Amino acid sequence: MIAPFEYAPMPHLYFGWGIRQQFLASAKQQYRRSVVLISSRFLAGSGQFAAQIKDELGQQCQVLLFEVSGEPSPELVDQIVSQCPRDCEAVIAIGGGSVLDAAKAVAGLIPSQTSVMDYLEGVGAGKPFDVEVCPFVAIPTTAGTGSETTKNAVLSRIGQFKKSFRDNKLLAKEAWLDPELLQTCPKEILYSTGMDAFTQLLESYVTLKANPISDALAWQGMQKFLGAFEMINLGNEEQRKIGYGNLMLAATLSGTTLANAGLGAVHGLAGPIGAFFEAPHGIVCAKLLNPITRANIEGLQQHPNQTFSRPILGKYAEVGRLVSQNSDLQEDQALEALLEYLQTLSDTYAPQGLKQYGLSSQNIDPVLANCRSGSMLGNPLELSDSTLRQAIISSL
Repeated sequence: MIAPFEYAPMPHLYFGWGIRQQFLASAKQQYRRSVVLISSRFLAGSGQFAAQIKDELGQQCQVLLFEVSGEPSPELVDQIVSQCPRDCEAVIAIGGGSVLDAAKAVAGLIPSQTSVMDYLEGVGAGKPFDVEVCPFVAIPTTAGTGSETTKNAVLSRIGQFKKSFRDNKLLAKEAWLDPELLQTCPKEILYSTGMDAFTQLLESYVTLKANPISDALAWQGMQKFLGAFEMINLGNEEQRKIGYGNLMLAATLSGTTLANAGLGAVHGLAGPIGAFFEAPHGIVCAKLLNPITRANIEGLQQHPNQTFSRPILGKYAEVGRLVSQNSDLQEDQALEALLEYLQTLSDTYAPQGLKQYGLSSQNIDPVLANCRSGSMLGNPLELSDSTLRQAIISSL
């Protein structure tokens, strides 16, 4: 029997090459009073789309522009909220995952003018989030976190914590997916965020909380991801467009699958690593994906309850056949093909080791001490501290 499950709502999605111009036309019809625009410094620069939004929409309503650089902190969110009118019509975010997360949190707090520390998981005051929110509109410019389809905003204090502000009311009202915007993304960021998306797709596919809908979307996302980097780098103009489009859809799908099926040990470790070290999230995921997947496969192969472990191993094998493009592989061959593919991805698109961000075998105890909640709970099986430690060390 299919186990009971529920599936959270999604934003109204708009997808297409150049579709951001349709967004601008729609915004001009909707907003007459004031909007908040949150972007990166680059995208707010002259000639970029955030600047275009401000200039054109600003002819008919007040547009307050805020720039976000790096992972947002609770203090930054509260600072922006304090400068926004309570009756703001919308918060529009154009940028990567950090920009979208900051904007999502800001939109949730503007009407009440409360602090995000009232609600932040694990470190906040634990108050119920029973306030009105401002509509949030997401325009992603990287293909990674899938923040445009999730209900959580990740906020950090480096050296202390990396936690989520999470509620269904924070979900974007609209998400405008324009693959053409990915052309502004530096390749190293495109690779690291894309690796985050693929990690989210694979982890949500094998998580303990997977369901038929999340499985279908994760599988579609992995199909889209496969070969996207190569098309972008080596293809002709039309192939590059296809690659950018596939990558953006893979990321958006990864957001909804993680929101509904959860993640696993890679993200269980990536969270505290990001809290204690200034290591790019996508790079952390890329380096940990092979060793954690190997540990999961080996643990499942040795698991005493084969009724539990065989279906998950079968899923891993399905992905191995997909990435090798060989449907005839036996299970053991398919599992090895998957691990080889993950190692190749890491070596090719995230060759740097995590030691360059300050990690060493001597200072990862705080990571291990803070990794057992959240994403780790969805991992197919519980991995020991020694196994997790070895996975991190192998990524240095």
